[in-house]
Amino acid sequence: MTSKLRLTVLVITVALAYTFWGLLLSLQPAFYPIEAESKGATPSQYGLVFGIVSLAAFIFSPIFAHFGSKIGPKLLYNVGGFVQGLAAIAFGSLEFVNGTWTFIGLSYLLRFIDGMANAACAATIVSILMTLIPGHESSITAWTEMCLGFGYMIGPVLGSLLFEVGGFALPFYAVGGIVLVLAFVLLLIVPNVKPGSLAKGQETKDDTKPSLTIKNVVTSFWLSLPFLDNFILFCGNGMVDSMLQPHMRKSEAQATQFQVSMAFLIMAAFYMVATPVVGYVCDRIKSPILFSIAGNFSMFIAFLFIGPAPFFRSLSASVPLILGIMPFFGLGYGFVLVSTFSRAYKESVRQGYRDDVNTYMILTGLWTASFHLGSFVGPTVAGFIVDAIGFPQTSQISMAVFLLMAVVDCIQYFYQVRKSKSQSQYESLM
Repeated sequence: MTSKLRLTVLVITVALAYTFWGLLLSLQPAFYPIEAESKGATPSQYGLVFGIVSLAAFIFSPIFAHFGSKIGPKLLYNVGGFVQGLAAIAFGSLEFVNGTWTFIGLSYLLRFIDGMANAACAATIVSILMTLIPGHESSITAWTEMCLGFGYMIGPVLGSLLFEVGGFALPFYAVGGIVLVLAFVLLLIVPNVKPGSLAKGQETKDDTKPSLTIKNVVTSFWLSLPFLDNFILFCGNGMVDSMLQPHMRKSEAQATQFQVSMAFLIMAAFYMVATPVVGYVCDRIKSPILFSIAGNFSMFIAFLFIGPAPFFRSLSASVPLILGIMPFFGLGYGFVLVSTFSRAYKESVRQGYRDDVNTYMILTGLWTASFHLGSFVGPTVAGFIVDAIGFPQTSQISMAVFLLMAVVDCIQYFYQVRKSKSQSQYESLM
């Protein structure tokens, strides 16, 4: 039995942990290239350092989702939490490595380990919270992702400030040290949720229902569609993260670095406002897919004007236009991100799978995998396409993809409504 005080401390500590995990993911962009180039590395050599963390998380998220319940959620989290902190401190120590390929090789290795540890934590701690606080699955996802997003947003700024004060090592030593402290605190307060544990308050329900597996998700179109939605979302977000700055600086907009920062700040602000609200509502409505539809349409509108589309002959890229469209990115990002997990969870329950920690780990693992795969594929592919055809034309490809996803989500929604009406009519005749 978990006391209310212990649960409150757990939630606060988890929120802090997610914030600092976000910091670790984005701490180095402002200064790592400086250190890498001082060691003789070129952009083509150190570029993968930024994406390999997402590649590692994508590879290991489904692995931890499948085997996590066998290992034990608490053990898996504890190992992941401590490894993240140690990997960060080791990364800061690369300052003392002189050989170019030794420096780059260790950078790859430590970022890969960080991505693997991040996947272990993400696949378990949220599952534990969902077991302890049933009925708030979407809100838990929303708040944890909001904290992660907040850390991710301020990471480059904090990293740059700490770098100016104490050099390359200080940002990693400071943040990595705090991550280790939080890992130790969570080691003491996270309850041991056993594999197969039903959600609190669900213990008396029929436990003969089948456990959800990755194969069940992959072979069910309705169960896998939310993860495809999430993957597409992060592909689009990755394109904006990596390509918006040069677009604003080099296009007709001729933006300053401050104006570029404002664009990302506006997007982040709307995202952070949207996520907890959407999480609260998704826990209380039958069809969270409505938020996915609205989010995909919002992303469609954003990509329509961010270029802007070549067929808008009277429009050209400008700072007011880009700043005015960034709220659509923030809202679309928050709407789709939170609703996709809620859709997958509610669909798994509707299909008759157990409402237990095993199901939560499968869903969080696959959700995290889709998140990281999109974060890796998006900026990588966008870079090649932008080089080939330019930013405005590339944004129209993204626009078409988001419109397609909105249409597919609409088809699923109307199918579910029709099926629900048919079932109600059948039951009324019984």
